[in-house]
Amino acid sequence: MHGTAGQGPALLVSRAPLDRATIVGACVELVEELGVDGLTMRRLGDRLGVDPTAVYRHFRDKDELLRAVGDHAHGEVLGGLSTDLSSGPWRAVVRELCVRLRAAHLARPDLAALVRTGPPLQEHELRLTETLLRELRRARLGDDEIVLAYHSLIELTVGAAAIDAPMSTLPPRERAGAYRGWRQAYASLDADRFPESVRLAASLYPADADTRFEHALDRLLDGIAPRSRRIAPARAARRDP
Repeated sequence: MHGTAGQGPALLVSRAPLDRATIVGACVELVEELGVDGLTMRRLGDRLGVDPTAVYRHFRDKDELLRAVGDHAHGEVLGGLSTDLSSGPWRAVVRELCVRLRAAHLARPDLAALVRTGPPLQEHELRLTETLLRELRRARLGDDEIVLAYHSLIELTVGAAAIDAPMSTLPPRERAGAYRGWRQAYASLDADRFPESVRLAASLYPADADTRFEHALDRLLDGIAPRSRRIAPARAARRDP
């Protein structure tokens, strides 16, 4: 193709085919720049260089798109799991996955919030769920115990991330100052009405949120592990004539 007189040849610009991964990537960029509220279909179309309606050839509606965007926060949770760890004791695998999941939610709270409104339906969510259920099966738990343990782990992990997210954005000095202010507030309470709160005020909010979460996670796993040891002998006894 030749350009008009006095001009060089016209350049043909080829655009990569539109697919789900490309759309989600553009959405993630917009959310990181403008927040979830700034993600509009018009802006998404502009970012992709397409009519906004083209997105609906790949997603049923905006809700499905938003859940796929939220699932992006889970992408690295399983990806970096070492071969040695994934074939190791079930408790080590479950602990590492929960630590990684909370870290992913803290790193991108806007994206993580998009997947808290329903059951796991996206690829990374499903793989994470399957892995946790499989590891709890390796712990030799019964079906009911697997389900309860799974929900307990997810609720602790995701709930802790949601609680800790606002403080995690503060610089360390400001975060320490906020905790100090909270301790002072407890210490100033009426000791006759809140004796334990006043007595323990100086010890509340110790260390950092990561350490406190890992302590809670370890105590939860401490509670799951004995169930494994009790259930396995009971099954063996039922199999004996």
